[in-house]
Amino acid sequence: MRSNRKQKSLSVFSFLCMASLLLGCEPQAAAKHTIMLILDSEETYYSQMIDEGVTEAVSEYSDVTVLKRIPAKVNDSEQQNRYLQEAVNLGIDTVIFSAADIEQSQKDLARASEKGLSIIMIDSFLSDSQDQNYIGTNDQEAGELAGTALIEALGTKAKIGILNFEELANNSQEREKERAFHTYLENFPDIEIIEQQLSWSDSKTVQLLTEEMLSKYPEMDGIVAFNEITTIGAGRAVEAKELQDKVAVIGFDTQKECIELLETGSIAALIVQNPFAIGYLAVQRALNPNDEKRAAEPLFTEVELVTKKNMYQTDKEKLLFPFTY
Repeated sequence: MRSNRKQKSLSVFSFLCMASLLLGCEPQAAAKHTIMLILDSEETYYSQMIDEGVTEAVSEYSDVTVLKRIPAKVNDSEQQNRYLQEAVNLGIDTVIFSAADIEQSQKDLARASEKGLSIIMIDSFLSDSQDQNYIGTNDQEAGELAGTALIEALGTKAKIGILNFEELANNSQEREKERAFHTYLENFPDIEIIEQQLSWSDSKTVQLLTEEMLSKYPEMDGIVAFNEITTIGAGRAVEAKELQDKVAVIGFDTQKECIELLETGSIAALIVQNPFAIGYLAVQRALNPNDEKRAAEPLFTEVELVTKKNMYQTDKEKLLFPFTY
C-alpha cells in the first residue's frame, strides 16, 4: 500500500534515533524559544501521548517554554481559534496545532502565519495539495490498514457497520481514514455496509448505540470504529452481548481499555498510531528547522496492524506499551 503523499515511516523504537539523524546528531541548547501546543482534547489517550512526546522533547533543551492550550470541551474550534489569537498577541515563536475542525481554523491559522508565527500541523492538513509543516499519522495508510484487517478477520464477503464522529465534527483525520477505507473496500464488492452510526460523545453512549445496532442487525459480521471513543464503545458492546466469536471489531488507538478488549477478543484488531512520536518530532522540527524544502515536506509516523495473535511481538509491543521500554 502506498500513499499519494511522500511517506516517511518512523517506528516507536527507532524514531528517536531517526530524529537525531534528521534534525541534528545530539541535543543542543536552543536559543530562547516559546512554543504553544494547541490540542483538541485532553480526554483521549491519543492527545495525552502527544503531550507526553512534547514534554519529553522539550526536556532535552535548556531554554524552551511550552504553553499548553487545550479546550475544556471536545471539538471546540472556536476556543482553539482564540488560542491562536493569543499566540499572535504574545508573539509566540511556534504553534503546534491539532485542529478540531480544520475548516473553521483556516483563517486564524493563515493570520497567525502572516504575523510571522511558525505553524506545525499535527494530524490535520491545511489542504491536500499544498506542502506544509506537517507531522502525523498517514491517514490514508491507516484507513487502508483498517480494510486489510477487516478482510483478514472476515474474508471477502460480510455485512458490517461503521462508527465514526458525527458529520458536524469536521475532523479531517477521521474523515480521511474513512475515505481511504471505503476506497479500499471498492475492491471487495461483497462487503456490505448495512449501518453507520455517527456520534461525538462518550464511549458509554457509543456502547448503547452499538448494542442497538447489533440487536437490529443480528446478521452483522463486523464493525469498524475510526477513533478511540468509538473503538471502546464497540468493544464494550460486543463484550456485553457476548458476540466475540461472531462480530469482529476493527478499531484504532492504544488506550488501556482498547488493549484489554483486544486481549479478551472483544476487539479483533487495532490500527495502532504513534502519537508520542508525533509530539516529540513536532518539537524537534520547531527547534531544529532543516532546509526549507525538507521542513515543508509532510513527515508521516508509523501505523501498525495489531491483533491478539501478534500483540506481544517485540515491534508491536513497543507501540502498545511505549513506557515499558
